[in-house]
Amino acid sequence: MRILLLAHGPSIHTRRWARAYRSRGHEVLLLTAHEASDTGVPTRVVGRAWPVKALRYLSAVPDVRRVFQEFRPDVTIAHFLPNYGLLAALAGVPAWMLACWGSDLLVNAKRTPLHRARARYVLRQAPMIHVDAAVLADAAVELGADPRSVWTRAWGVDTAAFSPEGPVPARAGQGPGHAGAGPVRILWTRQLEPVYDPEPFVRALGLLKRRAFPFRATMAGDGPLRAGVEAWIREEGVGEDVVLEGFVGEERLRALYRSADLYVSLSRSDSTSQSLLEAMSSGLVPIVTDIAGNREWVTHRREGYLVPVGDAEALACAIQESAGDPEAGPMRVRARARVLERGSFADTLEHLDARLATLAAAGRRR
Repeated sequence: MRILLLAHGPSIHTRRWARAYRSRGHEVLLLTAHEASDTGVPTRVVGRAWPVKALRYLSAVPDVRRVFQEFRPDVTIAHFLPNYGLLAALAGVPAWMLACWGSDLLVNAKRTPLHRARARYVLRQAPMIHVDAAVLADAAVELGADPRSVWTRAWGVDTAAFSPEGPVPARAGQGPGHAGAGPVRILWTRQLEPVYDPEPFVRALGLLKRRAFPFRATMAGDGPLRAGVEAWIREEGVGEDVVLEGFVGEERLRALYRSADLYVSLSRSDSTSQSLLEAMSSGLVPIVTDIAGNREWVTHRREGYLVPVGDAEALACAIQESAGDPEAGPMRVRARARVLERGSFADTLEHLDARLATLAAAGRRR
């Protein structure tokens, strides 16, 4: 199948999808408005580098139409609604699928009446819409999408690559950090951005420090709040207990998952978090915010713990509770089992291939 992919070239998610399509024998051409290297597929930059984002994507419409006539794809896939989804809709490409990333429906579409109108227009134009969580499906329909066009399926993770070393229960004991097990090893892999709210995480570590609770924390992520995180670490006196790794590659990321006990994410808004699925697949106990996207994967005290948004005290208590929880081992087993059942990237690709074939056939009939 010939696939025209419209997406942000520098994104790790774009590279992952492009390479996956190609590995399954599809011929893929990526169009992006930003320079990108090592995408794994033939790539072209479209549009003019205007400083205003909206103008950059609007200027790419003629390029997309021209490339479409040259490449003659069976299907077109546009990742992220506000820019590449809009680009596909304005270019008038047939047989295309919109892949939503979460913030495009949960955040961007709610900013202003103009943002809402743009989202409604794109959703109504897309013949097929892929969302990775039920909360996104509801948002898409509320914004005007035809429910029959919406496909809900987690993007998924490589469950073989993100896997524990040895049997999952063997890592649990009577809970991470139980007597004789040493400090609890806590892992944060979200970016240092406001939506992921790293401040309550650092404040919770300070509470644990003052309670003489032993831990070692690693923060693998970067972003505009880096300086703030460093300042909060100094204020809480946990500099010797926290390692700021910054952005890490996949090999290092997998090693961090395998060396940790707990995974923490304090996102204020999310659909299905890729990092949550990675952690669950790797056999960690997740402690995450009590929001709709997380509740689709974690039931409190079954696969992990849910804590209120922005609540450092609740997070500190959950970390301490996990240390002596006899259910920690079963939690790890149930968490990985849930990902194996519903969050395998390989399974998602199988389902996607079938849907793209149907979409392509419908396009040929038209």
